[in-house]
Amino acid sequence: MAALAASRRLLHLRPDLEFCLRSRALTPFRAKGAGGVWHAPPRRRLVSFRQGSSNEGNAYAAKNNAMQSPDQQFMQLSLEEGDGDGTVSGISESVLQDVKKSAIELLAIRAFTVSELRKKLCGKNYSVDTVDSVIADFKSRGLLNDGYYAESFSRSRWQSSTWGPRRIKQALRQKGVPEAEVDQATRSVFQDIQGDEEQTAHGFSKASMDHLFAQASKQWQRGGSLPLEKRRARIVRWLQYRGFNWAVINSIIRKLETQHPP
Repeated sequence: MAALAASRRLLHLRPDLEFCLRSRALTPFRAKGAGGVWHAPPRRRLVSFRQGSSNEGNAYAAKNNAMQSPDQQFMQLSLEEGDGDGTVSGISESVLQDVKKSAIELLAIRAFTVSELRKKLCGKNYSVDTVDSVIADFKSRGLLNDGYYAESFSRSRWQSSTWGPRRIKQALRQKGVPEAEVDQATRSVFQDIQGDEEQTAHGFSKASMDHLFAQASKQWQRGGSLPLEKRRARIVRWLQYRGFNWAVINSIIRKLETQHPP
């Protein structure tokens, strides 16, 4: 009764609050013909009194999207597809969304091969069927591509660390890249379509051999104070460690001794 009296006094002072007060689910009122029994009023649906609420809501959403980082927008777009509480191929939609979110968070950090991402997700105790479903979805949308990964990895290791085909292939196989993708990636990096004589002999394009010789020359000159045999052994170890075969190693050493005689 005290609450009702207070509400009436407030309505007398502020008539504009009538809608808000009468919208409260527990505000008592005397039902007609109810014999003085108090009942809870029916629920009222609260609506906004602001004009143009739809336009303002759209403007707010656009502003909110503009403030998001690219990774947040990427995650939102990826998770919006297939929203719902149903099932897909017998898998709960909510579980699928959790796996997708985890996968996107991993891909936002660095690139993964299909095999690497599958191991990461299975390590989070998601079922194999659910992980495979997400992997297939990401592959169909271009978010996972072992061919692109293999070529990018090969080119990066060749340019920054002077890795040869043998070592690059070994690393890609350990990452679970299929053999066909591995071979295609190394050919695209170390060979060209010219088919010149040097490429036929060693499996390298002229540009690749020139790059390798430039890097080997730096190592050769650093050992200038060493005897010739030790300088040769030093270059052999350097090239072997990076995954080059004996044909390439001998070619580089002969060229070094010719252009940089002791």
